[in-house]
Amino acid sequence: DNAKAADDFARALKQGSEEPTTFLNLATALENLGKGQEAEAVLERGVAAYPYSGPLTATLARQYVMDGQAWRARNLVEKYRTLFPEDPALREVQNHLEAAGKAGDLAAPMRTAPVTTPK
Repeated sequence: DNAKAADDFARALKQGSEEPTTFLNLATALENLGKGQEAEAVLERGVAAYPYSGPLTATLARQYVMDGQAWRARNLVEKYRTLFPEDPALREVQNHLEAAGKAGDLAAPMRTAPVTTPK
């Protein structure tokens, strides 16, 4: 249940969870509930807390694309890849952005799988 998962992960963050996966899981649950803008805000907080997390950065870039902000995704990916040019997750997002730009289409990259509630 995405609503329960979102509540649990939000509570975990409020109680001081410092795991990047908590941000990722909360954002995934929110996106699955159709709350893309909230998911984006959570991911932005996660990237601010963990600027060198490839999974958080890649997920935020994908969220930007889903929210119709491909330019923000490109900026984020380019900035991250100057530090970590070989990161496979960001390379995949960048390849998608480049291919979509050539095709004139920015369909959302593959979404992440649903999450399970923490115990």
